[in-house]
Order: sequence, then C-alpha cells, then structure tokens
Amino acid sequence: MTVPIEAMYSRSRFPSGPILLFLLLYTPIGIIIFLLRLFISLQLFLAASVLPHNTIIRRIVLRVLYSIMGLVVREEALENRDNSCRIITTNHITPFDHLAVSIVLPCVTPSVYDLPGALSTLLCYRDLGVTQGREVLRASARIFLNERNSPPLLLHPEGATTSGNLALMKYGTWAFELNGSVLVAGLHVWRLPLLPVAPSVLGASWAADLCFMLFSPVTLFTIRYIGKLERGESETVEEFAGRVQIATAVALGVKTSNHTVADKVEYMKRLAREAAAAANPMLNPEVHRMAQQVQEVLPHISLEQIKRDLVHTQNVDLTITNFLEGNVPEPTPESRPMTPSQAHPGPSVQLLETGSSTPVINQSQSPSHISNISKTTSKCDSPPGGISKPSVALSTAAKSFGKSASERMTSFESRKAQLIENARRKYIEKHGLQVPGYNC
Repeated sequence: MTVPIEAMYSRSRFPSGPILLFLLLYTPIGIIIFLLRLFISLQLFLAASVLPHNTIIRRIVLRVLYSIMGLVVREEALENRDNSCRIITTNHITPFDHLAVSIVLPCVTPSVYDLPGALSTLLCYRDLGVTQGREVLRASARIFLNERNSPPLLLHPEGATTSGNLALMKYGTWAFELNGSVLVAGLHVWRLPLLPVAPSVLGASWAADLCFMLFSPVTLFTIRYIGKLERGESETVEEFAGRVQIATAVALGVKTSNHTVADKVEYMKRLAREAAAAANPMLNPEVHRMAQQVQEVLPHISLEQIKRDLVHTQNVDLTITNFLEGNVPEPTPESRPMTPSQAHPGPSVQLLETGSSTPVINQSQSPSHISNISKTTSKCDSPPGGISKPSVALSTAAKSFGKSASERMTSFESRKAQLIENARRKYIEKHGLQVPGYNC
C-alpha cells in the first residue's frame, strides 16, 4: 500500500484536544527554562570552542552541554556497532540528528550552511561543497574519507526530514557510491506524552526547532544500531540503497516509500498555493473555473470583475443574474491612445459611436469627393419603405422580478438576447460596417 506523502510530515507543532491544556500550564515554566538554557549554553559553547578537538574532556563538556539543552541520547543494540566503518547512515527527523549521533559516536556531517570554521567544527559540520553540486560533494567526500585520522562521515540518505513515525523516504544513491560498506543506524525522537510538541514540522527553520527543543523539558534521541552492511559484487547502487532503507525501516517499525526530496518540495509548493488561495479567494482555481463559465454567457465582462462577484455569491447563475439586472456596475472601458492614422485621418467616412449611422466627413475632403460619398451612403441610410430601423435600448435591467420560474427564465432569455444585440450593434458601429438588413 502506497503511503500518502502528506502523512509523512508533521504540519502542526502543537497537539489538539484537552492535552493542549497541559501545554498552556507549562508555558510559563518552559519560557524560564528556555532563558536559563540559552544563557548556560552560550557559556558552554565558549568553553568547548577553546578545548582541544577529539579529547575526552571536550566530549564530556559537549555531552553536559547538550544535556542542559534537553538533548539526551540513548543507544540500543550496541553489539551491532562497528567503529571501523567510515560512513554512517541514519534516517532524518530533526536538524540536530548529527549532534545526537556525535555525542556517542564522533563524526561529522556535510554542512549546508556558510558558518565560520570554528563554529562548524563545534557543531560537527564539515564543508564539502554541498552548495556547489553533487559532483563536487562526491569528490570532496572521497578526499575527506581518504584522510588519516579523519572522523567518520554521517549521511542522511533521505535528504530531508520526516516525522519518523510512519515511513521513510526513498534513500538516495550518492551516499552509497563513496564506500562499499556503511554502518546503518535508526533514529527515534521522543518527548513527554503530556507535552507532545513536534520536534520538527513541515517548512520550519532550524532556529524554530532549536527554540522548541530549549523550551521542551527533554528531547530523547534513541540510536538503534542495525550493523555494518556491505554492497555485494553484483549488486547495483540502487539495490544496495534499497536494502539499507528496508533494514532501517524494519528496525524502526515503520514503512518504506518511494517519495523523494523532489516530491516533498512539490508538496510544500502545493500547500503554499492553497494557502495563497485561502488568503486571496480570487486565486482559487474553482472561482476561476466558474468565472470562465460566466464569461461564456457575458463575454463583455472581465474575468476580474466576475471573480469579485463570485467570491461573494459562489454561484454561477446568481452572478449572471447580478450582472444582467445591473446589481454589479460594469467596468468603464479604458481610454486608448490615438494612432497616427486616427490623429490625421485621410479621406474616409466615420460612423458616430452614439448609435447613429450618419456619416461624418473629413473637412479636408474635396467637394466632389463629398458628393460621391453622400450618394454612396444615402442608399444605406434609408431602409426600404422609408422606415427607420428602431434603435436597441442600452438598458437591460428587468422592469420587475418575475414571480414564477418561467417568468424569470423568459426575462433572462430576453435580456440575454438584448445584450447580444447591443454588442453586435456596438461592433458594427465601431468598425464602420455596412450590414444588409441592419443599416443598409
């Protein structure tokens, strides 16, 4: 059964229901603990930065530091731990997974932040050119692994964080191209059931996760060693990555999935679009679809004005009725700049925009040419029988609201036909057309 991508991530930091009351009662205490931890952590960070690297005293100071911050580490299945492996792989839950592993197993992880050298060393980061591309990262990682006395390299093949409660994302292959064997471990993050603040949520920054870790009483990281896995001679990198993923999922009691980092990015984009549509209803795809239906009936009304009315009515028929009855003011046409040909017209016949078919003749025309034009247009000005064509009323509002459905439908059809005729008349007059049976 395929695991839906939305179920793999936590979208809410706080719980819902009666348990939220405990969190509200704890909030004043949590703020005090946060401030104390923040002050003490700065002191210990300064102390750890001046101590020699890879010494017992420094490791003890760091372990005390992380314990004060509320980060506690527990190890399981120690018999499967192999210190000879140069690469360690774990699942990814929070931005501080590498700190938890480095407390009990000295290691570094590729840095995605531009940090000073001393701070990167203190936080167990190593600049391997992640921002410069995958090929640069592979080359830098191979050089680092070949260095003598360098610590193991901790990698997260998932490439992004998950909630860690349901399934693992598909493991990337690049982590298994560097070496033929890896030490596989699984991570589980636990917090007090009465204060179940999520360790990390979708789209949250590392600073927000750090603040809530300092706010929470304790954050317990459980590291379960699965053991050393080696790639077979006839096994591809993809098959090896899949085998490591399955072994990690079985040890943690979760499922595997084929979702990748790209799928997570697309999911976050979709959530952002939905949030934007909720903040601005005119961006809602459903409103746009209904607006297109209204514009098929009323093509002279702009989509933007139709959407404004649909936001309130949420009904295609009601919006059409509002425009036909004049309850929504029609947009005023934008004035267009005159072209050179319009500013200095040649000898031509122009029709007035007021509905009259009387020709307006350019004053620069010669008298002989004017007489020819008058003869030509006089035939079109007088319909057969000398009867003038009745003008079409511009107002399409109904005189009264029909009492029955049939009366309202008849009124609607009549006003619709009147609107079409008005649009047709305006088009003919605008372009100066001579239409037999209409003005000829």
